[in-house]
Amino acid sequence: MKFKKKISIFSLLILSVLIFSSVNVFSWNSHYFYTELAIKNNDWIKNFADIEVTPYTYRGIDQSEYNSDFVIKYVDEEIGGKVKASDILIKYSDEPDRDLDTNLELDKIQALTGGSQGYRHMYFSVFGGLLKAGVAHQRANHFFEMAKIAFKKGDYYWGFRFAARAIHYLEDLSQPYHTYPAPLDVLFKKFFNVKKLTVLVTNAHYGYEDFNGYLFEHKKDEFYNILPKVKMVKIDEVEKAAIELSKEARKDFTLSYRETMKLFPILDNHEKFITLEEQEIIRMANSKESQKLIELMKKDMLVGLGYLNGFFDFLKESVE
Repeated sequence: MKFKKKISIFSLLILSVLIFSSVNVFSWNSHYFYTELAIKNNDWIKNFADIEVTPYTYRGIDQSEYNSDFVIKYVDEEIGGKVKASDILIKYSDEPDRDLDTNLELDKIQALTGGSQGYRHMYFSVFGGLLKAGVAHQRANHFFEMAKIAFKKGDYYWGFRFAARAIHYLEDLSQPYHTYPAPLDVLFKKFFNVKKLTVLVTNAHYGYEDFNGYLFEHKKDEFYNILPKVKMVKIDEVEKAAIELSKEARKDFTLSYRETMKLFPILDNHEKFITLEEQEIIRMANSKESQKLIELMKKDMLVGLGYLNGFFDFLKESVE
């Protein structure tokens, strides 16, 4: 291995530990909206509009380890009631972020992703696969398989709820900031003061998500308009498809980082953590300067929605 590559890998290892141990790992600011978009291109889901809410009976089947404090909750519904499949998918697409995966000892390498939450919600592979971390691709497949089990039992409620969890991890893997800790030039520029670098990259990460969250809530048409452009990516293996999706999202990481910093120069601060003011987010969201970053977001979501379409098409075989 060339010396420069060895240094790069070593640097990334150290940086990953420091950055991800200080950052709570989220993805897109709203999984609800992302899932709503995905459903709009899958009309077959509307056929399941009267599903009975059932209790969780899969503890003996699902052998995965979860946070012992996690409690199964029902949102605006009760066992025995009726609910639409679309509502299940939307309401529970963020369930894995509700401490399902926190406070676990899964693998020594989870330190690279800030703990078990990040380890299960990320996947990055760099330097030709010499450094890998995260199992989000495996978690997406796990819950796809759980959905199939539930559907086979005739339990449509938990079939769709497990599918919502699988969707969550796929959506995570379409977010560029889940694919790389920092642009390499920034990494080497700040390497000798890793604490400052950690603050800088954290500012960029949260600035991107805060901006994205505002757009999802107040500029929905920006994203509704991409739906006619979505193309289905055929899926026959969920885990393999999830890895491919992460590779596609990774291509836009550096550009997204640079545009975030250009729009919000206040984030270019390695001395303290910065939270964007709402008025500044609103101002930039309504400016021409923000369009490049918005276009990058739409591009990544367009790719993600293509994979989600493929997922739903694959899921449909188990439902019918």
